[in-house]
Amino acid sequence: MLPKLFYSICYTFWILTTKCFVSCKIKSKTYEKYLSGVMDHLSEQVGWDSMQHLKIKYDFSTEINFIIKDVICKESRIILPKKFDAIIDTLNYMYAEVIKTFIDHIRTIANQCQEYYDLNQGDYLLRCTVLLQSVVENSKTMFEQLYNVMNYLSNIDFKLLENTKKTFSVPIVDEIYTFVEYTILKSQQNTQIFIDPNDPNTKKDAYEVILDVNSFIKGEGHETYQNIKKKNSSVVYNHKPKYLLEDNLKNYKAQQYKNIELSHYLSEWLDIYYVEISTNFYKNLGFEQVLDLNEESTLNPPVHLYENISQKEKIEQLNLITKEIGWKSLKHINIVFNDQVISVDRILRHPADRLNFHCKKQHILRLIKCIYTEILFKYFKYVIFILNFCEKIRVKSNYVMYINFVRLLFDAVHKTTKMFDIMYKTLVSLNELIGENFHDNCSSYLKCVCNLITKILEEINSGNYSMDVLNSNRNISKHRIKLFYAKKYVQNFSEFLKYNKLKSSLNKTHEKQCPSVNLVLNIDIPELINIDNFSSACNELIVFSKNFIKIYCDELGLNKLN
Repeated sequence: MLPKLFYSICYTFWILTTKCFVSCKIKSKTYEKYLSGVMDHLSEQVGWDSMQHLKIKYDFSTEINFIIKDVICKESRIILPKKFDAIIDTLNYMYAEVIKTFIDHIRTIANQCQEYYDLNQGDYLLRCTVLLQSVVENSKTMFEQLYNVMNYLSNIDFKLLENTKKTFSVPIVDEIYTFVEYTILKSQQNTQIFIDPNDPNTKKDAYEVILDVNSFIKGEGHETYQNIKKKNSSVVYNHKPKYLLEDNLKNYKAQQYKNIELSHYLSEWLDIYYVEISTNFYKNLGFEQVLDLNEESTLNPPVHLYENISQKEKIEQLNLITKEIGWKSLKHINIVFNDQVISVDRILRHPADRLNFHCKKQHILRLIKCIYTEILFKYFKYVIFILNFCEKIRVKSNYVMYINFVRLLFDAVHKTTKMFDIMYKTLVSLNELIGENFHDNCSSYLKCVCNLITKILEEINSGNYSMDVLNSNRNISKHRIKLFYAKKYVQNFSEFLKYNKLKSSLNKTHEKQCPSVNLVLNIDIPELINIDNFSSACNELIVFSKNFIKIYCDELGLNKLN
């Protein structure tokens, strides 16, 4: 008769497969209607007219190119996901131009300041540095608006619109955030340079500002722009780019009679440019209304429906959990969604709201699935290694030691069932919290993870690895019985682990959806295992399972769900 724990797991699994996986919280037609409304709104905005010089490579197999306005208009017969692809590709290109313009002009101002520093021109240096600091800070609002657009586009679930679509355009959301993050940092520093040419510290402070800006522009800023250029292969630019630095330098030379410093001229131009970009590439494209969280908005996203609880309460629950300190240890992990490699840092960057809730809840569940799958694989690999060592002892005919080792190992294995029980219940509870959508392929991934956890719990608790036989007294007449059962335990459990690890569909899915799951918690195969440290090696399993519960359940606040 199976233990009560197994009955509980079976019942929960039945609930999971018959209820949670078949309830669609947002129907694809409802989601499509919302995004169609967004597309219709965007297509009517005057801002897209300014991009008529751009052409989209709609089909790489042909030479046919389209103007963005023709792609996204209501009369276009192009499917909705492709329309959003065109918008993403176009904005990736245009926003990359903004970054290039910013980098070129800021670098030039910084070089002018550096020249003043080298020539020891104190008054000019201080004025130039104040302008440099200010013009970087002033770009903050512009970059934040561009980022908000990209972040919104990155949170569209295209698979819910088109299951057969294989590839997706990827918004340059993290690339834009690089500049948002830097401008926020500069604003927080709020460096004040007191104009006092006689104070040596003033000159030092000014030079620090120059070094800091140059370090970012020539380092991370330049590298980010180069990465964007590699991705921009879907847009053809028919005209000479606008806002080139060389054009501004020509204009500056033509106004030399006004006796304006280059840094002053360029900083004034940039401040006007920031406003123009915010107007043309944010407001005039219609994103101000799309990103409006006012419940009175006509472009409100569909609401997830739950029993006995509102979506607002679900969002609050999710935000409460992700505020726990343990999430900081996951920031180096990446998951894949709609061809985007999404870091945990991006997932946690903003709290859940009505606009991002649909994707954020999926990201959180997918992240936990990735971690738990990795834990399972590490556990399987470690136990198989220990089992193989036991077999080496048996081959050497050291049966007394062999039986003792098998007893130690399975005693540890039995003590790890709490980890699997909590792992399973956490996945079920998390799934119920966020309302996993069955249209997403990751739902089948969840079934596979839960199925594998169920199998190992069933196997360990089946009674086929009873410790009573191995723990019996040392009566010689029972030695052969204990040896028989020890061999049986090792053989059966080893075959179970190897078969399920090899045959599980999780292998390919995990590799595809979880490209970077470097956990802070590891259970490393010992470089050398012997008679003296075998007991410690088995005890590592127990420590590993306890640490798992602490790090990947309690410290993430997921224990509040159970």
